[in-house]
Amino acid sequence: MVVVSSTFSAPAEGIILQTPATKLLVNDQELGTATLYITENNVVWGGGVAAAGGPSSTISLLYPSISLHAIQREPSPALYMVLNYELKLPELIQQSGGGDTNDDDEDFDADDHPITQLRFIPQNEGDLQMMYSAMSQGQALHPDPADEVYEDPYMDGEEFDEGEDEFEDAEESNGTPEEAAARLRQMRLENSNGAHYEDCEEDIEEE
Repeated sequence: MVVVSSTFSAPAEGIILQTPATKLLVNDQELGTATLYITENNVVWGGGVAAAGGPSSTISLLYPSISLHAIQREPSPALYMVLNYELKLPELIQQSGGGDTNDDDEDFDADDHPITQLRFIPQNEGDLQMMYSAMSQGQALHPDPADEVYEDPYMDGEEFDEGEDEFEDAEESNGTPEEAAARLRQMRLENSNGAHYEDCEEDIEEE
């Protein structure tokens, strides 16, 4: 579940880590700069300034809605997340897809697998590892029932590359391997449309 609100109230308990002055990019569009709270129950970003001026929106993410979290080094150091939810915000310009798709994606309908990519960029790059560790701690408190069936997660490694965008300590948060593969195919589909990762030229290698 993802909650977007125009009001902000700082979490009162269960805070694992908070990082002030954290910039948020939603599908490569800057939303603003606010404080990121990683708690035992959810992830909250708010209490800051929107990119266009004025108070920022408050975004609250429950862990089951976070499909993947990782440390991203390029194009800028960030805590990267993929949501299994299409986050639509009125203050952001909605981008529409277009163009041809690859043959590998001809049977893939992006509308059936909506996702949102988030990048939390801290003021201090040295905070990234603590942010990732806090996310892992929070996720561990909310295990996915599917993990009991799939002992080997689709994506659980110390490092993987997508073209020139490097991710470290990537961790699949929930979902079956088929769902994860579908999300990755969608991201490649968006790459071909020029919406995301415009400099990427290589596909993710699956081991």
